[in-house]
Amino acid sequence: MIHINKMFIRVASRCLALLLAAPASASALRVITTTPDLASIAQAIGRDKIQVESLAKGIQNPHFVDAKPSLIVKLMKADLFIQTGLELEIGWAPLLVQSSGNKNIQPGSKGFLDASAAVSPMEVPQNPNRSMGDVHPGGNPHYLADPENGKLVAKAVAEKLSTLSPTDRADFDQNLKNFETLVDSNIKQWKAMMQPYGGVKFVSYHRVYPYFAARFGLISTDEIEPKPGIPPTASHSADLIARMKAERIPLILTEPWFEARSAEFISKQTGASLVVMALMPGAAPEAKDYLSAIDYNVRSIVRALESKRK
Repeated sequence: MIHINKMFIRVASRCLALLLAAPASASALRVITTTPDLASIAQAIGRDKIQVESLAKGIQNPHFVDAKPSLIVKLMKADLFIQTGLELEIGWAPLLVQSSGNKNIQPGSKGFLDASAAVSPMEVPQNPNRSMGDVHPGGNPHYLADPENGKLVAKAVAEKLSTLSPTDRADFDQNLKNFETLVDSNIKQWKAMMQPYGGVKFVSYHRVYPYFAARFGLISTDEIEPKPGIPPTASHSADLIARMKAERIPLILTEPWFEARSAEFISKQTGASLVVMALMPGAAPEAKDYLSAIDYNVRSIVRALESKRK
């Protein structure tokens, strides 16, 4: 009898959790994003007026996601599709959107949002070509690493949601104000934490952090990849190690989807601290949403650099 009661409690708890997680409105807008950071921002603006889901997971390289039929199904009934843009998802998202047959989310339609249109891209290459590696002609697509850009994207999401559901505009506008206030408060704290390390140089596996570095006063000097998207080579690693030793570069940043061996070897050879960043929510247990992912990254870097002072 006790076993039955415990089972009943577990089932009841799950049902209650589902009810609490369900949107308050049966007519909630169905929002699909390419990445978890976009999903988190959309959720902060739409709240109970939307149902949101990301196609990619936080531990996946957003450049490379398998265009599975299950992802097409998610898009078939979407009211709004949001992508990072700047060709971050060029290898998989356009195929999924086209294959969904959902005319409401095709490029140029009412339910399509390229979030990159809201920001000013950095590192736009001049005359890009294949010899440069996997460069992005429109600029570096990792702009959401800067929370100020998160605010700009949130504003674009609020406007798009208001277009799709005009009667909820007041709620979306208020949610946007709340989000902006929260971001501003966090930026103030993060900049204070990073202030002692202004001008510190770092190396990253892939060129992911120019926006983050510009916001928080770090200097991105080089990458473990010899060119964007090109696997590390022994000669490039040797040159990088020599440079890091000469310039006393104390920090290496990488992501969970890259092979660990190269970064760990360079860290060991140079003594630089290695930090595995949470570029998106879900990349680390502490990174539960957009802002907590940035918080995790700032605190991880500060801990790594503090350890060098001891």
